[in-house]
Amino acid sequence: MKMMDCSTLGILVVNREPIELIDVRSKNEFAAMHIPGARSVPFAELAKPGLLRKRRLTPERVYVIGADGHARASLATGMLRSAGYVNAVPVDGGMKDWVARGFPVWRERFSPRIPTSLIAGAGLLLIAAGVAVALHQVIVATFFATIAGLLLFEANFLARTGWWKRAGLELARMIKGPRIHATLAS
Repeated sequence: MKMMDCSTLGILVVNREPIELIDVRSKNEFAAMHIPGARSVPFAELAKPGLLRKRRLTPERVYVIGADGHARASLATGMLRSAGYVNAVPVDGGMKDWVARGFPVWRERFSPRIPTSLIAGAGLLLIAAGVAVALHQVIVATFFATIAGLLLFEANFLARTGWWKRAGLELARMIKGPRIHATLAS
């Protein structure tokens, strides 16, 4: 089976050529890092009967990328071709080669954006509770500690529920690779 070289695919992606890039790695691997413009279709989902019949066929060239670019990408390419994606080609080297060559990727940030005002407010309230304890004001200290706990609980809740997605904030950032200037003969 013919394979696409990572360098050639890099030129296509950087120059924004009309291609469809399907990433067959797991959802978690895709979320952590993927090629800009790639679509996640995990191999396990791709193997489900009838999934490919629901998708529209594309006249564009389809490139399949996996973790290392060999077994799963080749198997996924075979499944895509049998479903009518005759332009499907696996990418040699996969994401490992893509990253090693310094091409652009989207990476998920490791810490969610929790409002710093919640954390700072809780910290100040805990300091105030400590001062109240030192002054033997147990009721005031309990009040401040309770409010600080509620603020920290809210920050934890917002972080776990993905509030940044509902607020329309972007959690990913673009890591840029080297600029590639080349022409391809079709």
